[in-house]
This record gives sequence, C-alpha cells and structure tokens, in this order.
Amino acid sequence: MTSKTRYFVLTAFGILALGLTTGLVASLAGGLPVALTRAAGPDDLSYVPAQAVAVAYANVQEVMASELRQRLKKLEPDTADRDDFETKTGVNIERDIDSVVAAMLTGAEGADHDSRPLVVARGRFDQVRIEGLAREHGGAIEDYQGVRVVSHSGDGHTMALGFIESGAVAVGSVAAVRGAIDAKRSGRNVLSNTELMRLVGDLDSSNAWVVGRFDAMAGKAGLPSELQSKVPALSWFSAAGHLNGGITGTFKAEAKDDEAATNLRDMLRGVMAMAKLQAGDKPAMRAMVDSLQLGGEGKTVAVAFSVPAEMFDALEAMKSKSGRRPADIR
Repeated sequence: MTSKTRYFVLTAFGILALGLTTGLVASLAGGLPVALTRAAGPDDLSYVPAQAVAVAYANVQEVMASELRQRLKKLEPDTADRDDFETKTGVNIERDIDSVVAAMLTGAEGADHDSRPLVVARGRFDQVRIEGLAREHGGAIEDYQGVRVVSHSGDGHTMALGFIESGAVAVGSVAAVRGAIDAKRSGRNVLSNTELMRLVGDLDSSNAWVVGRFDAMAGKAGLPSELQSKVPALSWFSAAGHLNGGITGTFKAEAKDDEAATNLRDMLRGVMAMAKLQAGDKPAMRAMVDSLQLGGEGKTVAVAFSVPAEMFDALEAMKSKSGRRPADIR
C-alpha cells in the first residue's frame, strides 16, 4: 500500500477491525450504551439491511473496562500503528468508541463482492479532521441522501465511511454504507428479518454476541468443502459472551432436522472428551474444559463455557518466562 493511501485506509480499517475483534470475539460482545431489549436488540440494527446473513454486537466500553482487557493489554504487540491511527484521525479506540454493530451482507448491498462487513460504530468522531485527512490523500466526499460519505480506492478495494448521525459512523464498501443509509430511511432493515431477530431476542445481557446463518458464514469464511461436509447440517447459530475477569458464554446452533442435531451433539461429546484428555493436570485448562456443558433438545444444540482468569495468568507467565508474546510461541 502506498503512503498516499495508508492513513485514510487506516481510518476505515481501524474501526472495521474493532468491529471484527471485539464484536466477534467470540469469533464471537447489562449496561449497554444503546437501548437493548430481548426483543429488539441495539438501536443501530436499524442501519443493517434486511438481507444480512450475520450480525454481531459489542459493548466496547464495557469490554475495554473489563479485568480481562487489562490483562490482555500486557500481552499486546507494539501499538505504534494504533498510536499513529489516533494521531491522524483523532480517534482513540478505547476511549472514543462506545459500541459497534457488524454485519455480513449478501444481495444488492454486497454487489461489489467485497467480503468485508458493514460496521456501525457509535462514539466520538472528529468529522472535520477525518474529511480533511481523506482530501489530503486523494479521497472523495459525496452527499448521499443527506449523509456525508467519504471514500477512497486503493489496492483494488474501495472503502467508505459515512457520518450517518451525530456520534455514529458506518464503515464498509461504498455499496454497504449506502445500503445502511437506505435501510434506516426506508425501514427495510434487519429488524424485519424474523428468523435472525428471534435469535437476537433470545440473547442474555452479554457485552458481546453474534448471530447468523451457518451456511452463509461458512461460505464467506472459506471453510474447505471437506470440512463443511463433515459438519452436521446447520441452519442458524448464535454465540453470546460476557467479558469480565474471564469469559463466560453460550453457543447455540439450530440443525436442519433432529438427526443432524443428534449427530452434532455426538461430535461435540467426542471433542469434549478429547479436550479433557489434553487438559491433563493443567489446572486452568482443566477448569475451562470442566465448565463445558452440552445441552439442547430437538433441533437445537447448546454449549455453555467459561474461560477462567487463571488461563490468562498462565499466558502472562508464558510471556514473562520466554520474553515473547504467547502468539509467537510455537
């Protein structure tokens, strides 16, 4: 990427990455900063087009303030890029972002075949500064349905950022950002997707969650066909987590029939049994494996899990002993 495009792309990608890493920490998060009910979900779902195949949410401020986040900060690599991002855009991800909603789109909103999701971030953004940065590096600014949209093309992709309302931006492809604006104005948004919203309504008060269609997500994730063929036929899935000292949460899947659900439970029992053998005499790992609870009935399969704080103590110890980040240890 040329230096001319680097900083503008960082503007979009910084917020986009936030949606992916916190909204999907869970690959997959009470006290929500936007209105949330078991039936309706966060208000910003009104910006998500009805054809979304997956939606994720993260209460960023709650996640960032969690004990777990403070532990993980000690394990982070060099933050020079993040500091540079703040210098150029004026956005401090930990301080200025309150919440994110991320969505995988299909259909007209994804007509440009961009695999990156639409992200709606709520917080504090310096519009004048970001627009000025875009102009400085060759970006285009347009008015779409009364909304200022900044876009930039580079490396074969076009990224856009729309100032959809005071304190909120939409980030994604140009088609996705325009689709978000249209979805809000027309009312034809994911709130009318009864199947997906039924799963959202079932979520507990978690600070991170994701729901979606399994087949569509598997396709977008590029899972090998051999692997997909070994997974029992699934239709929908949801995962919800709560981050504090550790992580607790649940994963639910809806199979296409009772037989597929039974096959999935059998497969998970085998995986859990193997995990217990692998845990051996490692207390932290054993605690996590012992927390796994398999449930569900009919076409539904559910797994509850808990990752204790001790797991992260072990990671810190590994770093201190080796002088390297755990991710570098092979």
